Amino acid sequence: MNADPISETPQIRITVVTGFLGSGKTTLLRRLLADAENLSLGVIVNDMSELEVDGDLLRDPEKRNEELGNFVSIHSGSISGPRQLSFASVLDDWKGRRDLDHLIIETSGSTHPWPLIQEVAVRREYRLEIWVTLIDARMLKSDLESGRMLLGTREGHLALMIDQVKVASHILLTKTEKLSSAELSAMANHLESINPEACLFAVNYGRISFSKLLNSGQFNRKRANQIAQPWRKRVSLDAADFGIGSTVVSDPRPLHPKRLWTLFREGLGSGIHRSKGFIWLPSRDRDVLLWNQAAGSIELELSAYWKAALVKNPDGKLVPEEIAALQGMLEGTHPVFGDRACDLTLIGKDLDRQIFAEALRECFCTDDEIRHWEQGGEFEDPWPKTFLQV
Repeated sequence: MNADPISETPQIRITVVTGFLGSGKTTLLRRLLADAENLSLGVIVNDMSELEVDGDLLRDPEKRNEELGNFVSIHSGSISGPRQLSFASVLDDWKGRRDLDHLIIETSGSTHPWPLIQEVAVRREYRLEIWVTLIDARMLKSDLESGRMLLGTREGHLALMIDQVKVASHILLTKTEKLSSAELSAMANHLESINPEACLFAVNYGRISFSKLLNSGQFNRKRANQIAQPWRKRVSLDAADFGIGSTVVSDPRPLHPKRLWTLFREGLGSGIHRSKGFIWLPSRDRDVLLWNQAAGSIELELSAYWKAALVKNPDGKLVPEEIAALQGMLEGTHPVFGDRACDLTLIGKDLDRQIFAEALRECFCTDDEIRHWEQGGEFEDPWPKTFLQV
């Protein structure tokens, strides 16, 4: 009797990294990818916005990209909603591959677990091994009474957050550096009430090894099936089901540092769950800045340098051939700003997004301010003088 050909195909193990908006998924994934260099990894990254921020951060020209066939970025919708078919198509394309040991999936913060679990379950070539759910501890303390508000609720985005916790094999409390042991213990107790079977870790800046995850808890498919009963008849789950949407604000002009600072401190509505993207300031026109806001906290990170700044060779380190190469890359870009631009995605409730987007557009520099920048003028800049390095 011939063997079943599917049974002879090695299964690709899957780790899912999920968590509500701004919980630190991309930071964690970058750590995991660096820690798992001995594995042949495939990576699927999902962003509900049309702006591809996470994909740009995780794509690697030498190790992970579309040309190498081990990286896919799915954006403009959640893979539990409008982009579920795209997600299924990638799984179909990659099943049976012998060059991949493990597949890591980073979901958008608005992704519901059940459609992903279904898509993997119907494909015998995959095995869902680890489900990591990240929780922003600072947000849990300030907005949800250290997690007590999650107990028993089924409303809006909190219902989504609860389901992400319920199915997890691992729960990571992130951004814990300023919390006391007593505060973390209270959070752990509330989360364990929701999911007593998950392995619970407190981490900062994604500092946990891939091997530690692999050698601890395992995803419980039977438990996930029981949890998912209310959702089983739904074909897909969109962010709109939880009152969440996205808006993209793009402009080549710089953001005025003082107006942006004031807007963040005074005009950030509670309905803006997340905003992220790349910006530039006229006071720091060399720096590509990664804007990373979650709830009431903001991080600005130095991501790279604009080619339009480097081509002027401010440090005198470039040879003529390198300058010529940069000039070629800048062909067709903005005549004044070059490759500099601001691209931000705002995620949250409709009215809050509309109000914040309008206020954000008022932060872009005026014509007079741009002329002031071109003439080498200074700008009041209250942001920290040094940034995190990506």
